[in-house]
Amino acid sequence: MIINHRESGARLLEVAGETLAGARLDGAVLLYADLRGADLRLADLRGADLCQADLRSARLDGARLAGADLTLADLSGATFRGAGLADARLQAVSLAEPGPVRTDFSDADLTRVTLKNSNLRGAIFRDAEMRRIDLTHVDLRGADLTGADLTEANLSYSDLRGADFSFTLLLSALFNGADLRDVLLRQADLTYATCNSATLAGADLTGARLSRTVFAEIPDLELALGLAR
Repeated sequence: MIINHRESGARLLEVAGETLAGARLDGAVLLYADLRGADLRLADLRGADLCQADLRSARLDGARLAGADLTLADLSGATFRGAGLADARLQAVSLAEPGPVRTDFSDADLTRVTLKNSNLRGAIFRDAEMRRIDLTHVDLRGADLTGADLTEANLSYSDLRGADFSFTLLLSALFNGADLRDVLLRQADLTYATCNSATLAGADLTGARLSRTVFAEIPDLELALGLAR
């Protein structure tokens, strides 16, 4: 199978077989690669350079992407269920319009991943491991993070409107300057989390654990739901 440049069509790499499923591509240089709809399930892409690659509708379920660089990649409609992305760079990635097929990171390992400045609107992160992830200046409107572990995550200055954080672990998470309007935080654990200068109108914190949680300079805090008055 031949992997081509997304713009020039030049050959970047030739891999034996008719599919990339299970392929060993660790350390591969795949800048601007055209991987639209590619089957990369269980592929080894550790340390690969996928900057600005076109991964629209690609299947990366169970793939190993630890330390890979996907900066500025197009991940619209791609699936990463159960993939390992620890220490990967996904800075400024785009999901474009969520459409009927939402980019899916369910059960993926996103420990210490950088996703800042990315468009992740409508993405699915159910039960994902997202400890110490960098989600600053990110568009997560309507995203599903149900049951994810976001311990020590940084979501400062991000647009989280309408996202679902129900049953998530948000211990020591940062929400400084974030837009949390209409966010679902039901049964979430926000112990030691910090929300400075955030907006919370319509946010639902019913059943949330708020031990030592800091809410400072929140002018619309009284419009949040589920808080003890």
